[in-house]
Amino acid sequence: MAHGHDEHAPIEHEAHHSHAKLYVIIFFILLVMTGIEIAIPIVNETVLHMAKQLEVALLLALMTIKGAIVMMFYMHLKGDRRMFGTLFVFPIVCVLLMMLGFFALFQPELW
Repeated sequence: MAHGHDEHAPIEHEAHHSHAKLYVIIFFILLVMTGIEIAIPIVNETVLHMAKQLEVALLLALMTIKGAIVMMFYMHLKGDRRMFGTLFVFPIVCVLLMMLGFFALFQPELW
């Protein structure tokens, strides 16, 4: 019996190790995306001078992608049924639409 248990130990260790490596890679992807989010307003103000609407749209897109990555990998929704993913995606879409509505209402100079 003890021998059978020893055969599975390396497999469990390898599976755990591969997940840890994936999480570290995802962490660095999110770190780079956060750096890009910080850099966009600075670079836009000093070099690019693109329209504020485009800047806001880029930041909202990056925010949405980062949120989806966090939900898929760190909240383990990637392997779950689609219903659970939909329960998280629908509110995100609603919040984005509300944010765009509030921008249009209270900051018309952006549009």
